Amino acid sequence: MKEPIEDLRAYFATHGEEDNYRIAKREAFRQWNERERFCSRCGSPLPPVDIEGTKPERPCPACGMIHFPRIEPCVIIRIEKDGKMLLAKHVQRNTHIYACIAGFIEAGESAEHAVQREIREETGLEVSDIRYFGSQSWPFPDQLMLAFTAQYAGGEIHVQEDELSDAGWFSPDNLPAHPRQGSISWRLIHEG
Repeated sequence: MKEPIEDLRAYFATHGEEDNYRIAKREAFRQWNERERFCSRCGSPLPPVDIEGTKPERPCPACGMIHFPRIEPCVIIRIEKDGKMLLAKHVQRNTHIYACIAGFIEAGESAEHAVQREIREETGLEVSDIRYFGSQSWPFPDQLMLAFTAQYAGGEIHVQEDELSDAGWFSPDNLPAHPRQGSISWRLIHEG
């Protein structure tokens, strides 16, 4: 078994989409083998999935239940207002940079509903004209980032203090420290 790549974020910044797909998949399979070693139905040990293989399934040898890797869908959004974009500093991760608003899609939600809810919860703002931008597998450990752009529709910024330490409007020619190339957040900020 190959060791995980030391810094996937740096790898994503220097490689193309097909290489990034292969390494994200390998890392997701590696983590899946480590995290889920037993069948959730009968408790029997699961055989490991081939990290370099193509079959994303692990059948339980005892009860036959087929297990698939978990993928957690998330939304990430570039909100635009008068030629500026909303960027925020997070409290718990990457606290030194400003990034786009992001969050997990909850059970029963559409991606568009999650966009509106996350923005409202974290900033108090309302948005309109939600448009799909792109996606990226983000194996930290198992997210699928669905990127959107949206237009500011109303409200004043009130940060959710357990999530954000700051948020503000920034013009493309005067950006604060932000995610590096290779992430969907960087693409939203520079290409959205």
